[in-house]
Amino acid sequence: MTIVEKKEIVFLDRSTFPKNIKFSKIDFNHTWKKYNFTKQSDVSKRIKNANIIVTNKVNLNKKNLIGAKNLELIAITATGTNIIDLNYCKKNSISVCNLRNYASISVAEHVITLLLALSKNIKGLERDINNKIWQKRKVFALLSREINDLNGKTLGIIGKGSIGIKVGKLAKAFGMKIKFFSVRKYKKTEFKKFISSLDYISIHCPLNHNTENLITINELKLMKKSLILINTARGGIVNEVDLTKALKRKIIAGAGIDVTSIEPPNPSHAYYSILNKSNFIWTPHTAWASQETLQDAINQLIENINSFYKGKKRNIV
Repeated sequence: MTIVEKKEIVFLDRSTFPKNIKFSKIDFNHTWKKYNFTKQSDVSKRIKNANIIVTNKVNLNKKNLIGAKNLELIAITATGTNIIDLNYCKKNSISVCNLRNYASISVAEHVITLLLALSKNIKGLERDINNKIWQKRKVFALLSREINDLNGKTLGIIGKGSIGIKVGKLAKAFGMKIKFFSVRKYKKTEFKKFISSLDYISIHCPLNHNTENLITINELKLMKKSLILINTARGGIVNEVDLTKALKRKIIAGAGIDVTSIEPPNPSHAYYSILNKSNFIWTPHTAWASQETLQDAINQLIENINSFYKGKKRNIV
């Protein structure tokens, strides 16, 4: 496909990537307009003349897309497509592409980090040192908190995509037993049976009408009291108020969370009430964000755009 006219590329939320991440060459005549962040009220104005929109988390719907008469491609700098009105795009011949299999290693390593930190009670033991408890004891080792091995334990992975599979491979290296559950074949009775036999759960499925509130207080009560829950997928999959209650009431042993239903979370978010607990670790949606993954994401983005205008469409949703 030969490109003659200059294409306008608009990046609506450039600040979702650090400044040190490099953008490789676009292979056709173009202009870049990069905005650090775009409020919903500014979207229509900024995309009015765009041929290509690049977005990570800015919502694109019929209301703001209808004025973008030159639009040919929306390139998402992530895998999830829930921010895009795909029906409108299809009806108006606007192609949408996303990133595939780019964050598996980073997320999987983050999951293992959370599993180890919680199982070895790192947060609690560090607090005990800070509180001078170790210094007051006469024995060489401070055995103030329970510590557990991953070896021999059963990890249940919800979702069998590239990330879930990678988590399983790394967990096997620690001697863990792996069980997968596919939400595509979700049956409530089977899910209840699945979660009741596990030592750990790690969530790696998309957020949709089937998986929203997949885990509430009812499911948490079915789990072992010794279970540790990890969620690096999407916040709405786990009911956040219910998980907070479960940790306070010791219904489960611990949780490592990287995502919330609203990001950034409101100051009144339930998780703030348990942030100081030793059995709870909260990271700010950074499981995916290793330097290597961030650069790979932008490389893949540019490849998606270049390929589209060479007539070799890739990663089209």
